[in-house]
Amino acid sequence: MAVWCLLPPPALYGQTQTPDTVKPYTLPPTTVSVTRAELPLTKVPLSIQSVDRRDISRARPTWGLDEALVCVPGVFVANRYNFSQDQRISIRGFGARSAFAVRGIKILVDGIPQTLPDGQGQLTNLELGEVDRIEVLRGSSSALFGNASGGVISIWTNPQDVEQASEEARIVAGRFDERKGRTWNKWQSTTGVRVGSGSAQLTLSRLDYEGARDHSATDFRVLNARLQLPLATGWSLAVVTDVGDDPRADNPGALTLAELGANRDSVPALNANRHAGKDVTQYQTGATVRRTMGNGGEAAFTVFGVGRNLKNPITTAYIDLDRVDYGARASISYPAPLGSLTHRVTAGFDFQRQRDDRKNFNYLNTPGDSAKADTTRSLDQLERVTEVGPFVQSALELSPQTTITAGIRYDWVQFAVQDHLITPTNPDDSGDRLMRAFSGSVGIAANPSSAVTVYGNIGSSFETPTTTELANSASGAGGFNAALQPQQAWNYEIGARGAIDGRLAYGVALFQADVRDALIPYELAAPRFYYRNAGSSRNRGVEVSGDFAIVPEGGLDFKVAWTYSDYRYRRYSFTTGGVTHTLDGRALPGVPQHWLNLVLRTHPAVLRGGWIELHQTYSSDYLLSDTLGTRSSPWWATDVRAGWEGKAGGTRLAPFIGINNAFNHLYVSSVVINAARGRFYEPAPGRNVYVGLSVGAGR
Repeated sequence: MAVWCLLPPPALYGQTQTPDTVKPYTLPPTTVSVTRAELPLTKVPLSIQSVDRRDISRARPTWGLDEALVCVPGVFVANRYNFSQDQRISIRGFGARSAFAVRGIKILVDGIPQTLPDGQGQLTNLELGEVDRIEVLRGSSSALFGNASGGVISIWTNPQDVEQASEEARIVAGRFDERKGRTWNKWQSTTGVRVGSGSAQLTLSRLDYEGARDHSATDFRVLNARLQLPLATGWSLAVVTDVGDDPRADNPGALTLAELGANRDSVPALNANRHAGKDVTQYQTGATVRRTMGNGGEAAFTVFGVGRNLKNPITTAYIDLDRVDYGARASISYPAPLGSLTHRVTAGFDFQRQRDDRKNFNYLNTPGDSAKADTTRSLDQLERVTEVGPFVQSALELSPQTTITAGIRYDWVQFAVQDHLITPTNPDDSGDRLMRAFSGSVGIAANPSSAVTVYGNIGSSFETPTTTELANSASGAGGFNAALQPQQAWNYEIGARGAIDGRLAYGVALFQADVRDALIPYELAAPRFYYRNAGSSRNRGVEVSGDFAIVPEGGLDFKVAWTYSDYRYRRYSFTTGGVTHTLDGRALPGVPQHWLNLVLRTHPAVLRGGWIELHQTYSSDYLLSDTLGTRSSPWWATDVRAGWEGKAGGTRLAPFIGINNAFNHLYVSSVVINAARGRFYEPAPGRNVYVGLSVGAGR
């Protein structure tokens, strides 16, 4: 799809600024790495878009990916403003079912998977303020990444080569709702040093967030370390170590319509009484050895490990989870000419193993009591998931302007559970499930001129239920839900992207996904979700994006990203409470039909380093439930940011100010799909203002 962040007009992006001048220069040909090989974008028949540092963190709070991905059509990020459950991220409708964490999308940070082999993604270790770029692959990614129907989000930090020590510091603070005066603040420090002929970078950050709603505070601390070393000619080593510590992340829960109208900042009593939320610590480390060959080939081998400890009181149970995850990834890409035709082959494998020690405890049911009772375990089981995924992909240049790409992957995912809670009334639920599938894709990209690349692709995708989805059985039994099947889809897409006269970068894509056994959440008692398979559904849509330099010399540019979504059940019926519901032709809940983002930015030379940005978001309404007619309200919100970038002596300075929801529009930014007892609504804050300062020295 459109890559207007990847293909910026030369007069608009890649600019170096001093207080007195703005000097454009011509960018080199764009390449992307989310294809698991550095390939020119003109030869890639996929919807790939990249977002650079400026659009990720410049004068933004850096709370979550919703801030960074506004310029990527096809991606809908619903911000719950609830740090205990993460944001609800969907690509072309895949992932929208998520009750917490990320589903249906593969997430990597510096090449290290943040997605478990069961398909559940976590962003505990992510510090958005240090991210250099984000590459987003939309649509079927299974031929290269497996177990991800919606696509890939590949996040890259940038430990830059430094000749001397460098320091970057950033502090930002804001305030919610004048009636309560709740505040938040975040600081971040990044230190870079020279290590032999390589470099190292250490980032520390902390977010202290009171939140607009009652019982929504969080204390989020992150440590990220990066090391890059050249080993020999063509060889390099990259080591990453991340620690995320979130000792407090309150869960304010969702509201009914009556509660929303009475006090949108309130919290359900049970959430407050049982201190719903989470306390989580996660450690991750990984190392990648990379080899660049003289013939244009490249190879990479990565090993990694993750440890996670989670204490998670929800309103129905106290969850205690200890997780260990480890694995390896390898790929090699090399030229293999076919006669006179240029040909490149990419092959490799993924191996990952997950071990979850999961315990659920009943509450004592005394007023205000949130403590677990060791003698009242409702679940105690050891869960293991093993994923093996070999793949191969071929890119053949039929001519200098036309490239055809085809790939295939085999995914073997085994789930095993060992039940530790066995009594005369609770039988042994130990067992295993094996889910496996071939996934493939074929596509063609043609660029008849420098102004346009047209492409099309067909691919299949495969997505397993997560261990949480399998373990949550409506019957209350342990083990895995034997009735829940993996979701599979066929994906079709055509699109075009390009740049005209160095002033307009554009893109458009039309897509369709035919989904079989779609994984559908439903709630019996908040917030415990259960899952079933729908017969089939169809996701259709249009994605349009553009970036127009209205006044190149005056520094005025305009961006637009619009997604039209038509996601419907084709065949889906189920019986509950003696009532049979037939949903054929009904729209899927939780995703707006129209999702629009507009950004107007000016940075004229007369401001001598100053700039102003206006961001407008619009969401149409959408269904909240499979069976009810309840819909969200359409909403819009306006954000304003302004800042200055320059130097004082040898120090780089960048003060800024931002206003989120500048017109104080009261809206619901996220919903709980198929919620029990009408608790659908997760409201956004009203107007909130923040100020910040970035300071840098060295390099």
